[in-house]
Amino acid sequence: MSIISSSAEAKSNETVDRKQLLHDLDQTEQDFYAILAALTPRQVNTVPFEGSWTAGQVTEHILMSESGIPETVLGSTEQTDRPVAQYVPVIESIFLDFTAKYQAPEFIIPSEGPHDQQQLLEAFKSERAAIREIAANEDLTLTCTDFEFPQIANLTRWEWLQFVLCHSKRHTRQLRNISEKVSGVSDL
Repeated sequence: MSIISSSAEAKSNETVDRKQLLHDLDQTEQDFYAILAALTPRQVNTVPFEGSWTAGQVTEHILMSESGIPETVLGSTEQTDRPVAQYVPVIESIFLDFTAKYQAPEFIIPSEGPHDQQQLLEAFKSERAAIREIAANEDLTLTCTDFEFPQIANLTRWEWLQFVLCHSKRHTRQLRNISEKVSGVSDL
């Protein structure tokens, strides 16, 4: 195999990965948005059971967690000297283990509310559009050096976007559970 065909194959593989990434970002956005939009404003602010966040708090947490990602991935970068997806299995093992319960770091703990459902929906759509733009257009193989992911390392752009997916899946599941618990709460 020549260097030219190896390079073409690598670009082709990246395109396939990027297409899947964009599909997955779109799907997680749609799933989360649909659940939140189906709730009433009162349900968004109803605590489903002791020790739980409200749907509004889960959404605020997502927004707080993701708000710095565009700045981080578009900030200082360097060429990656390790496999671009090296930490994806670690991220998946943390965020897709639905039996594990975690305490959010203080800087992304949501307020008590109340939360305005329409504002949350608009902010979520806007934030996801910015993240999708990066996923569609930037070199995802670079390592981001402005913010080290807690207890892991500096992540590549690819890994940061995989975090968005895994974190979204985790909290979509949480939001779905909350929705089921508060479904009988009316706005009267």
